[in-house]
Amino acid sequence: MEKTIKGIPLFYEEHGEGKPILCIHGYSLDHRMMTGCMEPLLKNITGYRRIYVDLPGMGQTPSAWVKTSEDMLEVLTLFIDAVFPEENFLIAGESFGGFLTLGLIDKLNERIDGAVLLCPLITHECYSNKLPERQIIYKSDELASPEENAEIKDFLNFAVIATPEMFERYQREIATGYNLSDKEFLFNGGFTGSVPALDSLYKTLKFDKPACIITGRQDHCVGYSYAYQLLENFPRATFAILDCAGHSLQLESEQLFSQLIMDWLWRVDSRNESTR
Repeated sequence: MEKTIKGIPLFYEEHGEGKPILCIHGYSLDHRMMTGCMEPLLKNITGYRRIYVDLPGMGQTPSAWVKTSEDMLEVLTLFIDAVFPEENFLIAGESFGGFLTLGLIDKLNERIDGAVLLCPLITHECYSNKLPERQIIYKSDELASPEENAEIKDFLNFAVIATPEMFERYQREIATGYNLSDKEFLFNGGFTGSVPALDSLYKTLKFDKPACIITGRQDHCVGYSYAYQLLENFPRATFAILDCAGHSLQLESEQLFSQLIMDWLWRVDSRNESTR
C-alpha cells in the first residue's frame, strides 16, 4: 500500500482491524524488521490494526526532500493524520524508530495510548560515550566460516547469539531491507541526521501510559544506559535489559521479547477497560 505525504509515496503494510498500532523500523532497514517480530504475536489477536511503514530512503519509500530527523518526524505525523486521523493509537519503534517514537510522543501525547521502545536510540549523544564492546557469546559450529560467506560475516558484526536459525531470520527481516535502502542518502551526506531539540528530548519528555522499554545488555550499536534516563518520566513503563542480546534482541531473546510485548498489550487493555 502507499500513501503520498508531501510528494513522498510512503510504502506500508497493514494487517488486521481495530485500534491502530504504528510500527517503525530502525535506520537503513524496512518494515520487515517489525513485521518479523510483531506479526507472529499479533496476527492471532483480534482488535488491532497493525501498520508497518517504510521510512523515507528505506525499503520502498524514496527519500525525496527529507534531510533531517525532524523531517522524518513531520512525514510520520502527516502519515498518521492521513491513515488513521483523530484516532488514538499505539506505537512501537526500534532503534532509530524508537528515536522517532519519542518525537511522536512529544507531538501527539494525548493520542498515544501505549508505546514500545525496542533497542531504542534515545539520543545521538550515546555515540560519543563508551558503548558495550562487540562480542559473540555463542556461535554455532553449523554456521559457515565468515571467510567463505560475506553475508555471514555481516551477520556476525551484529550477532551476540549466532545460529543458523537466527542467520535465516537476519537475512529475511534485516538484510533484505538494508539491501533495498538508499545508501547514498543514508550514509553519504543526503541525510544530515538529528537536530538539537530532538536529541535532548529524552531529558524532559513525560509519558504516563503503558510502555515497554527493552534493551540488550550487549548492544554495541546504541547501548542500554541512556534508556534509563526515561525511568522517572515514564511511570507506567516496564524496563528490561536482556542478557545474551544485542541490537537484534528480538531474534536472540525471542521468547522473553514475546512475553514482554504480550504483557504490554495486557496493560494497555487493562487501562482501556478502567477508563470505560
